[in-house]
Amino acid sequence: MPRLSRLLVFTLALISGSLAASPAPPLAPRAAYDQQTRRLENFFRTKTQDEASLRSIYTRDAILVEADGNTIRGRDRIARHFRQVLASGAVASFKVTTTAFRSQGSISYAGGYEDIAEISAIAERHSRNNFLVLLRREPDSIWRFDYILEARAPDRP
Repeated sequence: MPRLSRLLVFTLALISGSLAASPAPPLAPRAAYDQQTRRLENFFRTKTQDEASLRSIYTRDAILVEADGNTIRGRDRIARHFRQVLASGAVASFKVTTTAFRSQGSISYAGGYEDIAEISAIAERHSRNNFLVLLRREPDSIWRFDYILEARAPDRP
């Protein structure tokens, strides 16, 4: 019995120690942006339609202005929109290339382009959008997309 008691005390000490441990330090702005961007690319790669996961990378009042002018306001609507796009299977690939990143306090912005391959009944179409993303560090110390502005990139020669 003493051995079982010691094992129980040791186990309880481990559990209480892990509960008391401080959470991981918040990520630096660029690392957080890169992480959120990779998550977004992964949603498209795996066709993830989990709205909670999709919502988690946007602020509550996020705004998405797509290249065609379609404007979507609020993370719930953005998540529903992407869930529908992903469910359709129309996007074969989605890759983000960041060419600029700046940060000041709790706001950061990134710019670059997105390469998108879409599949239709007729053919596969490739397009490129330029983007500007504003990120905001929220009270929980997580950086989330707050404003996304996309524009069709000029055709490449």
